[in-house]
Amino acid sequence: MDITQPSAGAGATTTDHGSFTEQKSQMSPLNNGGGPPVNYPAYPYGGEPAPQEIRIIAPPVQFRRFGNAAALGLITFGICTVQQSMMDAGMSVGYGHGTRSMTAQSISVAGIAQFAAGLWQIANGDTFEGAAFTSFGAAWFAKGLAQVPGVGVEAYQNNESPDLVRKQKGLIALTWGFWVTILLLGNVKSHVANIVLFATLNLEIYFECAGAWTGDERITKTGAWFGFFCGLSAMYNAAAILLNEENFWFNLPVGNWYTPTPLRDEEGDLYEE
Repeated sequence: MDITQPSAGAGATTTDHGSFTEQKSQMSPLNNGGGPPVNYPAYPYGGEPAPQEIRIIAPPVQFRRFGNAAALGLITFGICTVQQSMMDAGMSVGYGHGTRSMTAQSISVAGIAQFAAGLWQIANGDTFEGAAFTSFGAAWFAKGLAQVPGVGVEAYQNNESPDLVRKQKGLIALTWGFWVTILLLGNVKSHVANIVLFATLNLEIYFECAGAWTGDERITKTGAWFGFFCGLSAMYNAAAILLNEENFWFNLPVGNWYTPTPLRDEEGDLYEE
């Protein structure tokens, strides 16, 4: 049986092997005209050529078309933290009042939007900010959901002892304080603006924990003031990302104090610590 394959085009060589013609493409599978890599299946003798199998490989992280979602996560966290802290400190509507008005923003702004920003940062390869934004986004979402009528959280707590509810809130704040401390330690080599953000967040949460356990409103209000400055720090960090020399007159100062020490790997190439 004589099988004649179409002649090779430009960039291919033809080799005769008796009853059939073998073509070898000189085009690299990794450089298929700028397209995705392809696998050329074997020619099925006696039938039509099999369709080409196309393998789509995800591009490396640095080539993915994702923007920096840190500004979104910081601004959603900062806005809602400032608002909530002003109410907790009694700056506008009095101590302990007006927090129900935060329900919708806790769910949508600081909850869903911040959680989505964390997922985008994980896709960008930033595990630290991804973990921070997704965890706090979930916490804000749960906080807002608990205030929705009909969910049952508020009704359940109204049937419990006020001292027990207060200590439960203190226990929740304490465990979140452990997580925020880890985030602070992970920022010691970052710039000053980030350190101030997580330092004030630590103080806010631990003062909130102490105020809940002792029942002292002064301690709780002190923690709310730290939360107010924490929210402002988050908003400033977001502004520092958005306002740069590309779209502003200058870069906002953030206080870069740590310079990584250049190191060498086993092959002698330089890389940053």
